[in-house]
Amino acid sequence: MERLWMLKGPPDAAGWTPLQSDSILKKINVISFDRDKWALVKAAAPPDGYAGLPPSDPPDGLYLDNYGRPVYVAGLKEVHSARAVIRALGTEAEQLFDKLGDADLALERLGRAY
Repeated sequence: MERLWMLKGPPDAAGWTPLQSDSILKKINVISFDRDKWALVKAAAPPDGYAGLPPSDPPDGLYLDNYGRPVYVAGLKEVHSARAVIRALGTEAEQLFDKLGDADLALERLGRAY
């Protein structure tokens, strides 16, 4: 079963170029990336072979690429809204959302915007 993985590394990591190439050639399903920091990849197994970009579990939250496009992640899956992430995070997040009235802002204040 496919899930999300985070590849994270420095901007000069050798793995960025092969990752971008594999994405263009549709060898890997890159959901979103901010080349200065991270990439979200959908795969059944941890993507390896990208030097300097070790795979890990992406924390639940809001991911913005270099163009400001949002991707919401909860439970290692892409979800369709900030509100779904808030629900997954639980009581503290729900209370902050109730106070602020804006789910994206609540995720930012919780340190869950990447």
